[in-house]
Amino acid sequence: MIRIVQLVSLGFLITPFCDAGDGPVDGAPNIVMIFTDDQRHDAVGYAGNDAIQTPNLDRLARSAFVFENCFVNTSICAVNRANLLAGQYPARHGIDDFYKAFTPEQLADSVPGRLRNAGYQTAFFGKWGIGDSPERTHEGAAVFDYWAGQPEQTNYFHQSDCRYVNFDGFTRPLNDLCDCPADSRGKAGHKVRIGRDNLVDPIHVDSQVTPQHVRRFLDGRDKSRPFCLMLFFKSPHGPFGDWDPSLAGAINPKNIEFPFAATQANADHEPEIVKKSLGWPTGQNMLSNPKRHDKSIRDYYRSISSMDLGVGRVMDELKQRGLDQSTVVLFTSDNGHFSGEHGLGGKWLMYEPSLRVPGFLYDPRVVGGKSTDRMVITTDFSVTMLSLAGVEIPDSMTGCDLTALAEDSAAAWREDFLYDHPYGHKGRIPRTIGVRTKTDSYTRYIDPSPPFEQLFDLQADPDQLNNLAENPEYAERLLQLRNRCDQLAAEVGPVQ
Repeated sequence: MIRIVQLVSLGFLITPFCDAGDGPVDGAPNIVMIFTDDQRHDAVGYAGNDAIQTPNLDRLARSAFVFENCFVNTSICAVNRANLLAGQYPARHGIDDFYKAFTPEQLADSVPGRLRNAGYQTAFFGKWGIGDSPERTHEGAAVFDYWAGQPEQTNYFHQSDCRYVNFDGFTRPLNDLCDCPADSRGKAGHKVRIGRDNLVDPIHVDSQVTPQHVRRFLDGRDKSRPFCLMLFFKSPHGPFGDWDPSLAGAINPKNIEFPFAATQANADHEPEIVKKSLGWPTGQNMLSNPKRHDKSIRDYYRSISSMDLGVGRVMDELKQRGLDQSTVVLFTSDNGHFSGEHGLGGKWLMYEPSLRVPGFLYDPRVVGGKSTDRMVITTDFSVTMLSLAGVEIPDSMTGCDLTALAEDSAAAWREDFLYDHPYGHKGRIPRTIGVRTKTDSYTRYIDPSPPFEQLFDLQADPDQLNNLAENPEYAERLLQLRNRCDQLAAEVGPVQ
């Protein structure tokens, strides 16, 4: 596997690596990691989407290094969040479902653990999503100086007097669990609630609560130390209708374009393993009713715009304190999302709408406004945070340093990457592994016997409608990708 570590990179990293525990390096930047939930690659204005409103992300992107081909290691919330935090694939860190959590030793070796050990003040905001209980969620706070995380799927709306909203994240022991009243379905507190009708003075978690917590952190931080803020927004994960109410008129339906491949005729040709998967009923629900499909997209976009409001308010908090010019911002999402393509909603499968996400690196200290079409994956953001801080990148992490690409778009870089989705959810999410190259997509559904395979020529068939795996003309290429898949899986598996 290529490991690219840049010691000096056009100002991205202006001092040599320090050993963990040496303290913050001189001139180390502050770091903000923006990590959204279910945001597909084209669901940002700067990608040419005229229907969505993301002015704050667009403003950053105009001066950033934009990754046009940005992908996830695993297209599911909990596992890919663990990938980012650990800088590893699930086969190495072991979190392959919604129930497992990091051990104390793993947390210490994680990205926030290493940053904190090197002198950074660390803070977490939003959806943690790892572990199956509030107690397991709270274990993550061990490597953060300020904690504003919530368990499981979290909620979009809270009362202004909610315990979570008002808890000081510097305080230990934690007593921050949401105590909002039940919704119409009887779900209360941190359990997944829908809507805001039963709440008094409701406020939106992404556009209002997270910026409020960031303000509290910035007011109380240790000004002698650089900081890393991890903003794990809930948006645009469902329920899509729980967007900030100020955005009711934000999306012009006339500008919305349905994905070209999102047709029932295309969906009818999908294999049975796809038709039996968890995302099929949602996709069919959209395709069978154009008005419902349109509303789903509009609500999805409004949810993203709600998050974008929060991004703008966080950047304003930094600017008001004179911190905006010394803070590097990284942005990506934990997975993409289907909008009817392949007859699907949700994510999980190794098709492009699920696999591709937006991403950029914004460093105000250097000239930006550039982009690259090289393939970037989630764990690249992990090692890049360490690189920016001058912290040694351990061999156990499986990403590449993005500052190397920012300096030289022709730098040595990966030609392919492994996709690994080990979670099966009662057989409704088929477990998959595969390889994405510049020109091909190979998927192996591992549960059938023998495994079911897909091979797509992305140059001739970018919408992945013509499976070539059983075409004898592609037998040699299929064998090459099978072998490459096994090779990559061995490289990112457990450390021997």
